[in-house]
Amino acid sequence: MNKKPLLILHGWSGTSEHLRKLSSFLKSTKKFKVVDIWLSDYLSMNDEITIQDLGQAMGRAIKDNRIPQRRHSFDIIVHSTGGLVVRQYLIHYFFGRPQDCPIRHLVMLAPANFGSPLAHIGKSMLGRLCLGWNWNHFWQTGTRILEALELASPISWRMAELDLFNPENKIFTPEHIFTTILMGTDAYSGLGGILHENGSDGTVRVSTANLNASYIKLIFTLPKGYKVEKQEQCYEPIAFGVLYNHNHGSIIRPKKNDEQFNDLLIRSLTIRTSAEYKKHINYLRQVTEETFKKGTNDKDEKKSKRYHQYQHVVTRVHDQFGEEIEDYFLEFFQDKGDRTDKVMRKVHSEILEKVHNYTKDKSYRSFLFDVTDMKKEILEKGRRVDMSLCAAALSKRISYHDPEDCITVVSPENKLLLNPNTTLLVDIELPRIQHKKVFRFKRS
Repeated sequence: MNKKPLLILHGWSGTSEHLRKLSSFLKSTKKFKVVDIWLSDYLSMNDEITIQDLGQAMGRAIKDNRIPQRRHSFDIIVHSTGGLVVRQYLIHYFFGRPQDCPIRHLVMLAPANFGSPLAHIGKSMLGRLCLGWNWNHFWQTGTRILEALELASPISWRMAELDLFNPENKIFTPEHIFTTILMGTDAYSGLGGILHENGSDGTVRVSTANLNASYIKLIFTLPKGYKVEKQEQCYEPIAFGVLYNHNHGSIIRPKKNDEQFNDLLIRSLTIRTSAEYKKHINYLRQVTEETFKKGTNDKDEKKSKRYHQYQHVVTRVHDQFGEEIEDYFLEFFQDKGDRTDKVMRKVHSEILEKVHNYTKDKSYRSFLFDVTDMKKEILEKGRRVDMSLCAAALSKRISYHDPEDCITVVSPENKLLLNPNTTLLVDIELPRIQHKKVFRFKRS
């Protein structure tokens, strides 16, 4: 039995009212008892408020309500944007001090850890018409929060550098937090299904919810060559499960007859040891495998496609001085043995399904690869995929190195783009070149 306070955080545009069914379920079950359940109400629709504001304000609200913040003193469930909020809270108050973390069990329901494909739509006129018609918001839709939620956001990138890839802040380990991520991959019904993207729950991609991410640095050198630096994963495997027949909204509305979800939610909140957590991770892997197997076997081809597995790749391209390079092109092809460019056409027309430039800084770019098709059309047919990069010159005086080298990203030996349901961060450094006329000496 659990006897810790339980906090529940809603997502963007939500309120505590959206959490009532979840709270009622937890209060009614005999398998889980808490001292108190605290439902959040935070401002997510005001344009000036940032994720950083919410993380800091969350700590103040916890203190104001006299909720203990000593080590392992409370549990928390977060939905959607709440995932970024709680991570920012941990970064703000406990960075470098994971041993003091007050959260014991963290359950993320469909968290937008690496963004949502709908975030930039929310900032459009459509988003304002649908969500902004409210005197309390004065036609605001939470611009700064949506910027953090946008795919390829520098904010989510920086957050990952701080809490997933920083050796001074190994907070996502069983010693400090038992973290569980649960989500679905089903579409909304009715009008909500129009914007559905395969590999998502209608709002968040499976691949962008998962915190089990990877990070590499690709550094091109002059006159030729490159080096790849894999960044240390400063976390241990995080429990991640994908459930059948759940979308972004239904995941926070438990039903009495949904035994699988109800059981997983209670399990996630009652883990006691690292050994139990390891079993929990393995069990959720089985659940995920069963979900995708069941989905892809659906006779309805449209529904079957929803259960393809995807990898989300985010690139950031800059020069040796750290200056952003926004006008660049990544090409995926087979360097040798493919005279008719079958691989290039297959990847760019079918396997690479979505590309999105971050609105405020196009040096950050999001790619969505269909790993199911990548395995079937490339790997199983004995092909491979290589990647090349080129960037447009700024002027006749300043240009960028044009690498002759290409990097193999898919082959039997290199499976960089064959990691389903995950995010890969790729930091690329491309040398900036000054024409000799930029600086000259003349003999006196």
